[in-house]
Amino acid sequence: MKNKFSFFTIIVTIAALVLGNLVVATHSGDACGSDWPICNGKVIPDITNYRIVIEYSHRLFTTLLGLVILINAIVAWRKTTDKAVKVISLLSLVLLLTQAMIGGMNVLLGTPTGFTTLDVMFSLFLLISLIFLHEGLQRGTGNLKLNEVKKPLLIGFSALMLEVLIGALFKHFQLSQLLFEVKNTDVELANFTYAIHGLLGMIALFFIGYAVFLALRFNVMRKSALLLILLSILTTFGGFVVKTEELSPVTSSVHMILSILTVALLSRMTAVSYFNQKK
Repeated sequence: MKNKFSFFTIIVTIAALVLGNLVVATHSGDACGSDWPICNGKVIPDITNYRIVIEYSHRLFTTLLGLVILINAIVAWRKTTDKAVKVISLLSLVLLLTQAMIGGMNVLLGTPTGFTTLDVMFSLFLLISLIFLHEGLQRGTGNLKLNEVKKPLLIGFSALMLEVLIGALFKHFQLSQLLFEVKNTDVELANFTYAIHGLLGMIALFFIGYAVFLALRFNVMRKSALLLILLSILTTFGGFVVKTEELSPVTSSVHMILSILTVALLSRMTAVSYFNQKK
C-alpha cells in the first residue's frame, strides 16, 4: 500500500476517537481532575479505578497521536508538489492545535458544557483532513466515471459537515448563551437552529444518496457505496435505539464507532473523486 504512514495516521486517529468516545460514555472525563497532562497530580495514577485508566490512557494516546500527525504533515509536505495537498497538510496541523487547546481547556475548566462536543467535532474534522491528505498523496486512476459522482458527493459531503458544525455548536444551549448572550428559553433561536440543521441534513441525505446511486449505476467505488449503505442503516438504527432506550456505555460506544466509520468512508469516497480529477 502506498503512503503507509499516512494510512497508519488515519488508523491511530480513529482509535483515538473511539477511546475518546469511551471516555464520554463511561463519564470518565473528570476522573483525572483538572490536572493536565498528569492525572490527579501524579504521573502514574491509581490504576485500580477503571475511569482513571480510561481517561489517562486517552490523554497519553492523544499525546502520541499529536506526534504522529506532526510527522505525517511534514512527510506529506516534502513528498508532494500539489498545492492542495500542501494546504491540507497545514490544515491538519491547525486542526490538531485547535483540538488540543479545546481538549486542554475542557480538562482545566472542569468539562464545561459544550466543550466536550467541540472536542469531538474538531477531532472528527481532523480525521477527515487526514483522509483527504492520504488520498491526495495517492496517484489517481484517471477513471472518467468518477466525474459522475464527484459533484453530488462534494455537495452532500459539504452539507453534512455544515450540519455537524451547527449541531455541535448548538447542541448545548448554555454554549449558545455564552456565544450570543441569549437565554436558554429562546424558542425562536432553537427552532431556527433546528430548522437549518434539519434542512442541511435533508440536502446531505439527498445528494449523498444520489451519489451512491450513480456509483452503483456506473460501477465506480461500488464496494464503498454498498458498505456506506450498510453503515448508514446500522448507524441510523443504532441512533434510534440510543434515543429510546437506557443503554450501557458499550452500546453507546458501538453506535459512535459506526458513526465515525460512516463519516470516514464518505470522506474517502469524496476525496477519491476529488483528487482523481487533479491528477
